[in-house]
Amino acid sequence: MQPRLLVISGSQTGTVRPLIEGHISIGLDAGDELCPMDGVGARWQCRIDQVDGEFEIVDPGSHLGTFVNGIPVRHRIIVHGDTIRVGKSEFVFLVHDDETTGTGKILLNDGAPVAALTTIPVEQAAAPATFADQVGHMARDLTALYRISNIINSIRDRELLQRELLQLIFEVIPAESGAVLLFLDLDGDPSSIVTWNRQSGIRQPGAEKPIEIQRELVHRAIWERSAIFAGSLAGASDAPNVLCMPLVAVEKTIGVIYLTSSGPTPPFREDHLHFLEPVSRIAAVTLESILALDGLRYENLELKAEMNPTGGMVGDSRQIRQVEDFTARVSRSESTVLIRGESGTGKEVVARAIHHKSPRADRPFVAINCAAIPETLFESELFGYEKGAFTGAAGMRKGKLEAAGEGTLFLDEVGELPSPMQAKLLRVLQQREFERVGGTQTIPFKARVLAATNKNLEQAIKAGEFRQDLYYRLNVVSVHVPPLREHREDISLLALYFAAKYAEKSKRPFKGISLEARRLLMGYSWPGNVRELENAIEHAIVLGLTEEILPEDLPEGMLEEQSAALPRAGYHAALSEARKGLIRNALSEAKGSVAEAARILGIHPKYLHRLVRNLKMKAE
Repeated sequence: MQPRLLVISGSQTGTVRPLIEGHISIGLDAGDELCPMDGVGARWQCRIDQVDGEFEIVDPGSHLGTFVNGIPVRHRIIVHGDTIRVGKSEFVFLVHDDETTGTGKILLNDGAPVAALTTIPVEQAAAPATFADQVGHMARDLTALYRISNIINSIRDRELLQRELLQLIFEVIPAESGAVLLFLDLDGDPSSIVTWNRQSGIRQPGAEKPIEIQRELVHRAIWERSAIFAGSLAGASDAPNVLCMPLVAVEKTIGVIYLTSSGPTPPFREDHLHFLEPVSRIAAVTLESILALDGLRYENLELKAEMNPTGGMVGDSRQIRQVEDFTARVSRSESTVLIRGESGTGKEVVARAIHHKSPRADRPFVAINCAAIPETLFESELFGYEKGAFTGAAGMRKGKLEAAGEGTLFLDEVGELPSPMQAKLLRVLQQREFERVGGTQTIPFKARVLAATNKNLEQAIKAGEFRQDLYYRLNVVSVHVPPLREHREDISLLALYFAAKYAEKSKRPFKGISLEARRLLMGYSWPGNVRELENAIEHAIVLGLTEEILPEDLPEGMLEEQSAALPRAGYHAALSEARKGLIRNALSEAKGSVAEAARILGIHPKYLHRLVRNLKMKAE
């Protein structure tokens, strides 16, 4: 199967574009390749190239950013099923047939229109002519319908249900091949095709001849909500015989049942149509419900991902790749991990990555900030308590150790743990059991422990502030998360990631980060590391007045540090003077009216006020 991109959101939803000669470009002016046309992006935003059997996506440094599985990238190897987002458009990269599509081979035919066909509205399906025929066909149909209803009530897998449905239909209707086609978008290609062949069934999917499906018949059946006969029955003896029945569900038509047979003798009769009509109705309602459940499951997974981001760490630098390699290796073990690094570097992100890559991923991840809980409450918070254990203990409460179950317990800022609690935590790690405050029952501790600190524990041990034996229990495996100043090449990717995140949360359009703003971000010292960068971008998204992040949208502290460090005769000084000149001229032309000056400059009045403040022009 040729590698291709399927557009799943944006202005070209449903479009499929193959990689031509091993590459494809995405952008506003991509020639014969993929052009999202949603008003944002560069001449070419990103490019996918096939190199040595692998597929690499490359972003030249566009201000809008290219996201793979929600993570901004500059260059990365992509695989089948990866999602790519550019602006408002989202794509799925496909290399081979999706596992949920059918087992047989199909050919969607866009050839000449079918001239010889008969359309019969499903509600007008004729009954058999004689009473004896009616009784015989009724017994046959009732038996088949009973078996189909049992199948429908017992199967919740969409593909399996379609296969079983086709097999039972073939027991009544003498078709050679058949398919169930489901559509998410009735104007586009089918989202799912499951096939059946009378000769090979599904046991030898490569042996049967391809099923040729006429688009015109499918579209007519869907839009007219009518059964379609084509081929010999309609007077064309050299054409294949086709019976196409729409799947009309409660809310909409979701697809068709497509049956074919070759040969000069018409195999399909109107009594077959009389049987297939109720079958299609029953199947359509059930398949619609399964599709709705699949959609809800997908939304549920997305919500879980938002609440518990596995995220992968954002960045292409050598330091971040080393941390990612570490998390991949250590996640498979049960060892205790000590994560070290300055405040705000993302130690909890690393801990969550270890958890979500581990066999415990479907179990709880419980975090406790050792620096945020008062010492008097720490024991009850960690171990829980029994009813009456102390004044105010009106009932039993589980602690963090018990809540973690067989998942992961993350001890953040473990260097701030009070001395009495260090001894009690050490006993839990050694004995793998504990008791609630005021209780006598021993509770097993089964969670894996991850700990993080921004403190130099070796110095704390020398100063008598941290137990050496606890240090050895926690420091089985250790990793250092680098400060942001040591991997500045990741700043623009992190900024794009946070900007997209908060723009979506604020329901604001976002077209990228301006070149000047990116230079400010790259030149800042970032004493608060990634956390400070995230706050700065959220500040810019919330207070910005345009669809692009500009220098004036960033926190004033950043601007002040940059202006103090830059020479007055440099590029930024000249740019500031040019802006001041434009503002002076506009105010002069507007006779001092800020609103009129903003209109002349083509900006919002609030933005002009902010420019005046940042450029220190208030006195003027």
